Amino acid sequence: MASDKGEAEITAWCVAHLAKGLRRPAEKIDPQAKFTRLGVDSAMAVYLVAELEEWLGRELAPELAFEYPTIATLARHLAGEPD
Repeated sequence: MASDKGEAEITAWCVAHLAKGLRRPAEKIDPQAKFTRLGVDSAMAVYLVAELEEWLGRELAPELAFEYPTIATLARHLAGEPD
């Protein structure tokens, strides 16, 4: 599932997107923290994947945020890097 966007770019997008949704500074979003620890509920996780799907321009499984429970692991997977 390789992407034309790299891991760092996907990570930065996710951090910015979650910072906006959680109403906190991007510097407070740790890419290594589990989504639940960041305050992301299941609805927000599914919405994040839907927004990523649109941004990346390809279909993604809604459960990706549960299979890859941190920004870092999700970004690595989407960029096509080894998990």
